[in-house]
Amino acid sequence: MTDVDTTSVNLSQSVWDELSPHTSLVIACYRVGAYLPAFLKSLDEQTAAHDGYELIFVVDGCPEDSEDVVRAWMPTTDYAVRIVTKPNGGVASARNTGLAWARGAWVSHPDPDDRLDPQYFLEVERAREQFPDETMFAARAVLTSPDGSTIGHTLDARYVDAVNSLVDLHREPRKIHTLGGVVFFRHDVIKHNRLRFDPRILQSSDTDMIGHFLLCNGARYVLVPHAEYYYLRRADASSIVSKHSGNMSRYASLFGVSHHGMLDRAGEECPPWLANLLLYFVFMLFRRNRRVNTPVDLASEDQLALIRARLVENLRQIGAANIQGFDLFAVPLEIRFAWLSAVEDVSRSPVELVRWHPERSAWRAVVYGSNFAFPELRVVEGTAEILESRCRGIEFLGTTWLYQQVLLVRMSRGDSVRVESTKQGFALEFDGALLKSSALDERAGRLPAIDVKPAARAVAQTPDRSPMQELPGTGLVPRLRRLVRRITASEARPAPSPESVPQAVQAVHSETWVFVTGDDAEAAPSQSELLYELVRAEARDVEARFVVDEGSEAERRLRQANIEWIAAGSPEHVSLMSRADLLVTSRMARLAHVPLPGSGIPRRWRVALLPSGEISRISHRDRWTSQADLVVVSSAVELFRAGGPYGYQTYLPSEVALTGLPAHDRLEELRAPAQDILVAPGWRAGTLRPSDPGSAGRSVEEFHELPFVGAWREFLGSAELSAVAARGGRRVRLLLPPGVGAEVFGLPSQVDLVPPEERLTALASAAILVTDYTTHDLDLAYLGRPSVYLQVDREVVLGAPDSARSRAAAYETSGFGPAVTSVEAALGAVAPILEHLPAMYAERIERAFTYRDGKARSRILAALRG
Repeated sequence: MTDVDTTSVNLSQSVWDELSPHTSLVIACYRVGAYLPAFLKSLDEQTAAHDGYELIFVVDGCPEDSEDVVRAWMPTTDYAVRIVTKPNGGVASARNTGLAWARGAWVSHPDPDDRLDPQYFLEVERAREQFPDETMFAARAVLTSPDGSTIGHTLDARYVDAVNSLVDLHREPRKIHTLGGVVFFRHDVIKHNRLRFDPRILQSSDTDMIGHFLLCNGARYVLVPHAEYYYLRRADASSIVSKHSGNMSRYASLFGVSHHGMLDRAGEECPPWLANLLLYFVFMLFRRNRRVNTPVDLASEDQLALIRARLVENLRQIGAANIQGFDLFAVPLEIRFAWLSAVEDVSRSPVELVRWHPERSAWRAVVYGSNFAFPELRVVEGTAEILESRCRGIEFLGTTWLYQQVLLVRMSRGDSVRVESTKQGFALEFDGALLKSSALDERAGRLPAIDVKPAARAVAQTPDRSPMQELPGTGLVPRLRRLVRRITASEARPAPSPESVPQAVQAVHSETWVFVTGDDAEAAPSQSELLYELVRAEARDVEARFVVDEGSEAERRLRQANIEWIAAGSPEHVSLMSRADLLVTSRMARLAHVPLPGSGIPRRWRVALLPSGEISRISHRDRWTSQADLVVVSSAVELFRAGGPYGYQTYLPSEVALTGLPAHDRLEELRAPAQDILVAPGWRAGTLRPSDPGSAGRSVEEFHELPFVGAWREFLGSAELSAVAARGGRRVRLLLPPGVGAEVFGLPSQVDLVPPEERLTALASAAILVTDYTTHDLDLAYLGRPSVYLQVDREVVLGAPDSARSRAAAYETSGFGPAVTSVEAALGAVAPILEHLPAMYAERIERAFTYRDGKARSRILAALRG
């Protein structure tokens, strides 16, 4: 206790010494002053007798008023309360300090920013009476959002319709427990085994304590489902900037200290329950790694190398059998085989069916292996033909773990097909049968994944059907379903009913193409809007219709352009999708990947993606883009990344077309003398826009406090920028991010505001662009003109200099102008670039695009027809 500054109690010392509490609560406090009143109130409301408890509050060098809140409460409560203050050492250090003062036979460590149900203590006491020989009891954590609604979580399935019960993890290895705040430990087990919260573990030191305790007590605990603990998840409608637990350094300590220590305590063989506990956290990391804004992409290579090394060592100790048996989640095979590749060479693989392509009567199938050179596969049973294949790397944590052969197999939908390998030493599991992941899991003996919300099971999404979702407040779902049944009644006709299709459409149009745009965060006009114009003008045999959300910015633009549109979710939308042959989108937003939630219409249409940005080294993170049947690109580099060997994208070569983008054609039409200085700040991912619902009530001044906003306000208002513009007789024009008003960045009198619909016109007359991370630089480079990148928050947005995101952006090696981190440097770069463009930037601009001929839309139209 040498690190303790002060300690005091709310009773006289003689009374305190006479107490014999049966339970000690250790409560670590750091920056929780705002939440303590609700927590303390929930303590006072406990229906169990308070005299059996002692509460030990450890204030861990807290810089705000947590200590004052506790001290003000201490004289008002009938609990025995000790408060300890100490220098900041982290939550594990604070809990260890509290343990040293604890006198109870039982100890627990609830978090002071949560709340306890009034029956919480009483239910635990009853369970301890019911199971007097047990040493660990786990209450139920009820996850709640800031609005008070309940959030389902995987491990909550244990509590649904349950009663107090003993869990023997050797018999029920799926019933792991990870949440420390709801656990009551026998204090003597902790003392006997010298267990402590490990301060080296940056996060999840409570789970580490649970794991070590279970390894010491025979892996047993009692489930107490009616003792409810309300865990508040605060991320994050309460602040302008969303906060995420993206600190990657915590995984080095999690894998290298916590998991490694538990495996060492377990001995030579890792029990299945411990494997499930450890893989639970590994899976969470790998699942996040598959997302677009993963914190993995911000980490340095050294940091990721350390995490990988420690994880691989653990996976080898966990063993292949435990990895194969892990079934708490529906683990994608690419993740499971990545783990297996750390243990041994992957020389056996199932053949997984991943997506049905109705327009080609073909399945996309995949096979896994440790080597890039896959054996040739041949069909040995069933009527099938392998049309196309390619090999792609499977990347996690910044490196390639193994390889995947992607196959397109023409076959009937319900046929039983088998293939075999022509190479010795590589075997196909389940006799080479082509099977969906659910069937593969079943054959491997894995149980169905644990439901996140067992009481209200959601319909899982399949490759060809939309998930069932209610459309609140519209009253449309029953009408849509009736209409779908009428239109798609297969027993009466395989094609849509004649009455559902206008006679003029049947007579003139051979195909139906549906156009959608992304969302209101997408720059206008979208790529799909620009292509739509050409299709309407030149493809007279195509019924081309636009679908938008009513009240959206896209609807406003279409109205302004006198373009007919159909409301998303309407009966007309159902009828349209029932006969659709193609869906064209500039972004894989909701209307593209789930066009009609709740309708159940089978997907018979192809999806063409016209991305506004470049296909980068990490574009494969966007899992929805893989649902496209055709993606168009603008350069040979993109073509290689998307469909060539060695890359991480899932596209086959035939699914990538080098055409250029519709916006390029419009820029060619609008091309004007290079005159203006165009300023185009971006908005930050995870930062609410003023137009977002969560920003209601926010003042403009709060947005001004964001560092990147402040930098742009300084840049726009600078006298130096005005002077540069005046010397060249140039205008300074401001192009705002979608959904953001001029009041956020400020609009000095010398700066003109570009209306959103004039974005391309403004780019066409710009001599230089000053931006940060937007894709407008690509549009300007198409015109042969440079950019300056003002990136004051580069480390926040791109991460470490050698992070995956930094390497993907590659501003220093591939940018179309200098990338700087201060307003002063950006102002100093504009004039020299306008006067003379250095050769390296000119060369990058020159080779950025394969075509600059104004015929991109014609090439796209040909690719879509093909």
